[in-house]
Amino acid sequence: MIILYVLAALLLTWSAFTFFYQYVAAVGSLHGVIAAFGNDRILTALWLSFSSAIVVAILSIILGIPLGYVFALKDFPGKVVIETLAVDVPQTFPPIAEGMIFLLMLGPTSPLHFNLSLTFTALVIAKLFICAPFVVSFAARGFREIAKTGINVTARALGANRFQVFYSVFLPLALRDIGAGVSLCWSRAMGELGGSLLFAGVIPGKTEIIPTFIATQAHTLTVEALAATILVTTASTLALVSFKLFTVRT
Repeated sequence: MIILYVLAALLLTWSAFTFFYQYVAAVGSLHGVIAAFGNDRILTALWLSFSSAIVVAILSIILGIPLGYVFALKDFPGKVVIETLAVDVPQTFPPIAEGMIFLLMLGPTSPLHFNLSLTFTALVIAKLFICAPFVVSFAARGFREIAKTGINVTARALGANRFQVFYSVFLPLALRDIGAGVSLCWSRAMGELGGSLLFAGVIPGKTEIIPTFIATQAHTLTVEALAATILVTTASTLALVSFKLFTVRT
């Protein structure tokens, strides 16, 4: 068993060291990093990251929970393939390829005659494709576990219609799973880079988010890039840890 603990410790140490090294690196230029936290361009990029991630999370709740319900409760031809395309593929899709597709589909040469590139809407679209599947998958998992108990069948037998069963049985009982999916969705949206970089571009004050700001600054290793990195990773980590602590206590 000792070898298992050693291997586990190696991965845990590597993960922790990688995360905390950003703070170690900041020590050498602490005053510059602290000053950069007040940089208007960084703060604006942080706000655009945060606000677009919130919009994505809301849209993912509105659209993702119903889709998760359909996948969990309904059987139809090609369900496995469709669910894979809707949930698994976007999460493993190369973000840069996603950005290229959206640029072709909704960019200057769009056959749909909708040029949404270089806009806040483009940020949301690019993030939604990759992040919404977290809500779908977690909601579907929760709904499937509830369906296994048969409580929904009991509710139907007692006279509740399908929608009443959905909002009075499935939603409350799956709330923890849905919350986990939304938390991961928001955190992933905060860090999305590839699709946003190509489709939304990097326009300071308009479409520049923290990840794209870092990408344009990283090659010179500026203190601003380090400060932005610390801001986005710390915010996402605090959000995830806070959610997990909350769900453990409830």
